[in-house]
Amino acid sequence: MDDWSFTRFNETLGPLFTPERGLVMDLAGVHFIDPYVIAGLAMAELSLERSIVLLHPEAPVLSYLRRMNFPYRENRTPTQPTQDEESPILLELFRIHSRADGDTVARQVLHSLQQRLGYTAKLAHTVFDALSEAFQNSLEHGGWAPLVIMQVFRRQDPLHQRLVLAVVDAGVGIPHSLRQNPAYSEVRTDRQALQLALKQGVSGVATDPTRGQGLWHLQQICQRYGGRLTVRSGTAQVFRGPDKLLWFQTPPIPGTQLRLELFHLHQ
Repeated sequence: MDDWSFTRFNETLGPLFTPERGLVMDLAGVHFIDPYVIAGLAMAELSLERSIVLLHPEAPVLSYLRRMNFPYRENRTPTQPTQDEESPILLELFRIHSRADGDTVARQVLHSLQQRLGYTAKLAHTVFDALSEAFQNSLEHGGWAPLVIMQVFRRQDPLHQRLVLAVVDAGVGIPHSLRQNPAYSEVRTDRQALQLALKQGVSGVATDPTRGQGLWHLQQICQRYGGRLTVRSGTAQVFRGPDKLLWFQTPPIPGTQLRLELFHLHQ
């Protein structure tokens, strides 16, 4: 059976932005769709202002999509943890309209990292700060309210739990945003812009020296503690694993998309 993992993001979404193609997805034989792809499909629906028609979905996949709040229509109130051991396994697809919305989602991530993945408070807060900056960047990119989706994949062995989080938007993208800073106004290619954006302190906001830390911190965490980070914007995509850095050429999908996967620290 097929598996719509994060590697299918570009080939799944790219055709949706081709004018002659309809928004029809054949799910025959598909048994799992990564949260990253679900968030991307919601972004496509919102930006194209048309609903995606899902053909032949199997019952488990259809149930999973509904639990992930797709098709996305409006935010549902995220379940807040009431005790340390009751961190919600699933945070539904959520649209961030303000910094307060972003903090709500980031706190859920913070709680899950500490209570389910064994992160120290300091390390979890580093992820919190990095995600908060990612949310802020998306809010500023062309006025687009980003979509965020998170799932903690629970396993029988708690040490094999993992967290997958995706942040997607259909804004102006990293290359355009970076060129707003006079220091990077000469950036020409999408890959060059993305390479710069991964460096510490590089931001399209020239007036705030605290910006440009988010992607750099997430890279460092993935390398040091084990994790996977995918970032794409324009026609460039980068994958950062614990010991890999891979670059890809992608279809021209609007905006910027990020996928972060973190594992239990005691694996």
